[in-house]
Amino acid sequence: MLSVNFRSVRGMLGFFSVLLAAAMVLFPILIGILNFRESWLNTARDMEQALGMQTDFLRKWFTFHKNAVRSISRLSSVSARDLPGMHSDFSSFARSNANFTSLVYVNTAGYPLVHSDREVPGNTGISVADRPYFIAAKEGREHITGIITSRSSGRSVVVISVPLTGDDGFQGLVFGSISLDTLLSALITTPFRSTGSFMLFDPSGDDSLLENYGISREEASRLKVPKGKLALYRGSDGKRWLAKSAGLPEYGLTLAVRMEFREFLAPYLAGLAYFGGTSLLLLAASLLISGTLYRKVNSSLTLLLDAVERTGDGKYAPLDPQALEKAPLEMNKLGRAYNLMANSLKNKTEELEFRSFHDELTGLYNRSYFEDTLARLGTGRFDPVTVVMCDVNGLKLVNDTLGHKAGDGLLRAAAEVLRKSARKSDIVARIGGDEFAALLPEDENGEAGRRFPEKLASNIREYRANDEALPLNIAWGIASGTRDESSVETLVQEADKRMYVFKQTHRSSSRKDVLDYLSERIALVRKDSRDRHMAACAALMEIFAASRSEFSPEKREYLVKLARNHDLGFTEIPREIFDKPGPLTEEEYEVVKRHPERGAYLVSLFPDIADLREDILLHHRWWNGSGYPEGEGGDALPEGARIMAVVDAYEAMTGDKAYRDPRSPAAAAAELRRCGGIQFDPYWAEEFARFILDFHEGEKIIS
Repeated sequence: MLSVNFRSVRGMLGFFSVLLAAAMVLFPILIGILNFRESWLNTARDMEQALGMQTDFLRKWFTFHKNAVRSISRLSSVSARDLPGMHSDFSSFARSNANFTSLVYVNTAGYPLVHSDREVPGNTGISVADRPYFIAAKEGREHITGIITSRSSGRSVVVISVPLTGDDGFQGLVFGSISLDTLLSALITTPFRSTGSFMLFDPSGDDSLLENYGISREEASRLKVPKGKLALYRGSDGKRWLAKSAGLPEYGLTLAVRMEFREFLAPYLAGLAYFGGTSLLLLAASLLISGTLYRKVNSSLTLLLDAVERTGDGKYAPLDPQALEKAPLEMNKLGRAYNLMANSLKNKTEELEFRSFHDELTGLYNRSYFEDTLARLGTGRFDPVTVVMCDVNGLKLVNDTLGHKAGDGLLRAAAEVLRKSARKSDIVARIGGDEFAALLPEDENGEAGRRFPEKLASNIREYRANDEALPLNIAWGIASGTRDESSVETLVQEADKRMYVFKQTHRSSSRKDVLDYLSERIALVRKDSRDRHMAACAALMEIFAASRSEFSPEKREYLVKLARNHDLGFTEIPREIFDKPGPLTEEEYEVVKRHPERGAYLVSLFPDIADLREDILLHHRWWNGSGYPEGEGGDALPEGARIMAVVDAYEAMTGDKAYRDPRSPAAAAAELRRCGGIQFDPYWAEEFARFILDFHEGEKIIS
């Protein structure tokens, strides 16, 4: 046993030296243990708060998309089981909401009949009758799946389904498919501290899915620990991780947050090394410095914890940068990371709230918000109120002739005109494809309702004064009343009836406006380089037709008219393809090949040239049945199309091209004869070739 002689100076110094040395070793260890425990608890609280914010965001995200699917299930095309209409509506919605990979209608037998991502509706033969969402729909329940593998695409998806019911009970369902990548991108990915991150996975799903997203089944089981507890485990990457998870049982998912354990330990290992290396003479100073550092760390943690608690209450106020500058480096980094996460979460939440109540295409309120407002009015006071129901006339015709991009532009123009016509207190919403509505509250004596159509008409005129304006026509119906006079549903119905009468009355003028606009587009095309081709073809056709004694004057006139209009379908060809100086790529050629169909459709809209439809449609189909569009050749082709094909080809060969020199009339005539019986009617190829050679006999050249 060690004995100490306290009467000896040497012994007393030795004892106190040993005691002081022991204190210098034990004291930092004790401080480290206490700080470790506090930080452990603080980290647990931080992770709990972060998980709470993320799970709240995900629930709002799922609710938003479920409401979107629910809105789709209420469309008139769905109610009527109109498969082409559903396909058009689903496709339009999918284009405006890229989060959905597919929108699908499933019949009562479990077979999908309409896919937004397929060109046409129809049964694919793939049954989903055994899927949980189909079983839930048969029971009348909406359903959100966990992560499943799509049978049609093979992708990892989450499916949100809404049942369709009627007087006969279950009528099928509508579901939206969201890819796992889209779901993961919706998650706030701001790192947790320096090395941390969030993970979203299905703990009961396919093991391969877990592996694909960087977590094994074993790790997933380790993350499922009691509430308030942290999990410390070694991951498949060999690193030690500190983690916390939160379940989302309603979606079959688990959300976890983790950080590297070395990041957690680093400050304390450094502190122990610092205190352990401190000499006896610097002990007091070390204790002072340590106490000061502890107070700074503690104050920084308090600042961060208070901010996290405020965030948990929905207050996303960032920390004061000046206060962070006074904090230790680690706390400063953590504070800046928190500010990034808080700002990102605030922006995402605001965006989500905006998108949940607004139409993405127009920026107006959406159908869901409008219906919620009507429901609130129906249960409370609404004295007095005016309801306006609107419909954009001619949208389908614009989509068919000018493309859906132009149709979207028309809808945006309508939204802007309606917005300018309303008061700041009015609620203007897009409630369907071409349907809009407005609620005018506090409309004493219906004054706002009487002024609204005047403003609307004025704003439409102002918009259409622009030479490049799309042909905007809006039908409207207005109804005003109070709770004592009628229900809000009655006002909506009355306004809708009046709008329908207006729409029917002005339907023909709306169609005329679209056709006039289209005529202007066609006129512009006739002014460019394509008109040179069509004019040259018309001149050739006029001379050739005049040389045929068997042709009646009416037939000669018809053939010239055909030549003058045969390439009108080029109005829909993008300018970058139309004006390309060199040969077309395969993809560009596929676009060009659509011009006969577009031209046939366009001329069918105008009575004076509607008789050209068949000949324009088929003037690029070969005699042997190839060419475009595909179909039967030979004598099944109308004679006008056969003659036009020869004249068109000859002018294309002899006319100026930026990427090649023109052929001589003799060379072009020889090519026509060579292709007779293949590309061209052999009779008309020979007849036109002989005509051209006779016409150009000697040195005579057509300019």
